[in-house]
Amino acid sequence: MSTGLQGLDFSSSPAASAFAAAGLRPCNPGAPAPATVRIVAGSSQVPKEGGSSFVSHVGLAAVSVAALAATRSAQGRRRGSRASAKAVVEKVVEEVAHAGAHALDHTHAVQARAETSLLNNYGRRSLAFTHGEGSWLYDVDGRKFLDMTAGIAVNCLGHSDPGWVETVAREAGRLCHTSNLYLNPHQVALGEKLIEISFADKAFFCNSGTEANEAAIKFARKFHYAAGKPREKLIAFENAFHGRTMGALALTYKQAYKTPFEPILGNTEFLRFNDPSSLGVIDEETCAVFVEPMQGEGGVIPASKEFMVALRKRCDEVGAILVFDEVQCGLGRTGHLFGYELTGVIPDLLTLAKPLAGGLPIGAVLLTEKVAACINPGDHGSTFAGAPLVCAAGNYTVGRISEPAFLDHVK
Repeated sequence: MSTGLQGLDFSSSPAASAFAAAGLRPCNPGAPAPATVRIVAGSSQVPKEGGSSFVSHVGLAAVSVAALAATRSAQGRRRGSRASAKAVVEKVVEEVAHAGAHALDHTHAVQARAETSLLNNYGRRSLAFTHGEGSWLYDVDGRKFLDMTAGIAVNCLGHSDPGWVETVAREAGRLCHTSNLYLNPHQVALGEKLIEISFADKAFFCNSGTEANEAAIKFARKFHYAAGKPREKLIAFENAFHGRTMGALALTYKQAYKTPFEPILGNTEFLRFNDPSSLGVIDEETCAVFVEPMQGEGGVIPASKEFMVALRKRCDEVGAILVFDEVQCGLGRTGHLFGYELTGVIPDLLTLAKPLAGGLPIGAVLLTEKVAACINPGDHGSTFAGAPLVCAAGNYTVGRISEPAFLDHVK
């Protein structure tokens, strides 16, 4: 069976130390590699010829056991031997290779259809999911995957949470959409709930985090316009991500996202994150400062209290609007309902999205009265924003996230 390990590359996986401890050589130098097994977001992936891939949920648990066995053996904390760890790992490889030999007819069919009908802007992998339960996803060929990213930080209650499903199904049979020229009770209730649990005086709903940041730009500009002193200059921070539409993209640091679409919204400057000495650039010409209390795409880096206190002080000194982007770090992800609770610094505006409705598209801006007072009917709007169905899901989701036991579990 040892020859079955030739060409298998575990070098980038968490189990690499297990293989080393078991005395396994991942590949045969100079020999062609017939397959590669990688641990990717909690799964073992075996590429097949033609670029398609097989991902086995069996691999995660088995390789984890192998890693534990080999590590403990190497550290002398159990009676296991290198040979026993090697046997476990070889069994994993055998199971993954056997499963990978199965045809993926349905996946390939969906992929072929997608290539002829969908814009190639995502670089999708050869996976087509049909449904999920809890932390697990299932694809068109009946395979099972551990979802370690909650979609894109969206499915905060897991897939197909029974209470969430019941809420959405009930509302789908009653009212999915109505114009924002009229009231809907679910939107009012969600606004009340967000105000109750945060610093805010008012709430505005939209359809995504990017839309929320676009709205925040407009609200900040309107604030200065209403004061008779229009301002355009925006400040963001190195490694920030605030979205991909033209206004939000201007606030996003990574140049590769922007170059093909320039010129974008101008008069934007980037300062060093977590560096109070850089804040002098914020001046009387600054309209708004956008900051993530914990940078997401920038590396999951929390802002220091010293930095956030200095930032709030500087914005107050020059009259700039301070906006916290909590699209990724908000709503329980830090163990607090909001990221600003980590430092106690209060913004003028705060943007939310991803987990807000447990999986349905939604975004929100929370506003202090200072800014909300200058927004008038017609200043901003959205056709689908705050729809009854989505806000019903949001009410259920925020109710669950707000439970002390839920946040204690996150911590």
